[in-house]
Amino acid sequence: MKLLHCTICGDIVKLEKTTNKCRCGSCGGHYREDGVNAIYYGPAVPIGFVNSEFVTAIEDQPEYGNGLGFGAFSIPKVCPTMVHIDIVDYIAVYDYTDGFVVDEMYDDMMEEAELQKSKSKLKNVFRDEE
Repeated sequence: MKLLHCTICGDIVKLEKTTNKCRCGSCGGHYREDGVNAIYYGPAVPIGFVNSEFVTAIEDQPEYGNGLGFGAFSIPKVCPTMVHIDIVDYIAVYDYTDGFVVDEMYDDMMEEAELQKSKSKLKNVFRDEE
């Protein structure tokens, strides 16, 4: 998991497939299409978690006492999977479905088509009507 620590507001931003920004808007970024490489802008320090240790710590969360530790690290300034660019060169990625799941929208369209089909009588175009 890749995160950004904004050096201006101190916010921690989780990178996802769409653009996420810090609270003050000074930094942000997103994962590229491959889900491994990321791109970010602004005054931020990239941070990584050891995913397997993080998952184990979450799964084995104790009821009381100290929580389980997991590996976290600062990602180097020069890293091939975490590219820092100038904000003017950054192209934001947004989810334009506005909270709608595309499959649900498709299902609604199919239901509407079935409703319209049931309302109209279709002719048999292969039958000779003389």
